[in-house]
Amino acid sequence: MNWEDLSALALGVGFFSFVAVSLILTLAGQVDQRPQSMRVGAARFWLTALLFFPMAFVEEALFRWFLLGELRWVIGVIPAFLLSMGLFILAHRPNERLRFMAVLNLAIVGAILGFVFLRWGLWVATAGHAGWNLAEWGMGYAVSGEKTRALLPAPRYRVVKGEPFGPEGHWSATVVLLAVLFALVDLHRLW
Repeated sequence: MNWEDLSALALGVGFFSFVAVSLILTLAGQVDQRPQSMRVGAARFWLTALLFFPMAFVEEALFRWFLLGELRWVIGVIPAFLLSMGLFILAHRPNERLRFMAVLNLAIVGAILGFVFLRWGLWVATAGHAGWNLAEWGMGYAVSGEKTRALLPAPRYRVVKGEPFGPEGHWSATVVLLAVLFALVDLHRLW
């Protein structure tokens, strides 16, 4: 597969992985829907949706390409991988208070994106990251914490009961993310 096909696949996996999280949250009765305070028009919807790609690229360029890709030649792959994951978690701290599940899930996401980066490159990791964030936003959740909602007003307004960090702080994300991680490890063994 070429990088374009892999990027499209990663975008879809990221997107539908979050759809699975949202479905679990809904079935578990963990979602509060509130009336939307402001309408997101078509132009703003598409502009915001398109912003998820450069936003994901910046994060992936910093945490995967630089910290993992370049720094691994200086400090080794394992220390660079762990540093990339740790700083990825810390970078999300300003978005909202991080409880244990949010830290765990951000670590799993860091591991997934690090693995994808090392195996298939920056664009594929960017596409997977953007797919998750795009689905999360499009379904009305704040992306990685309620504090981001003001910056990225979503077309709907959904919150996870009792979890200020949102879906990434809930066990449903852990289940889906671990399934993705294990599938990636199995896929890697096949290729």
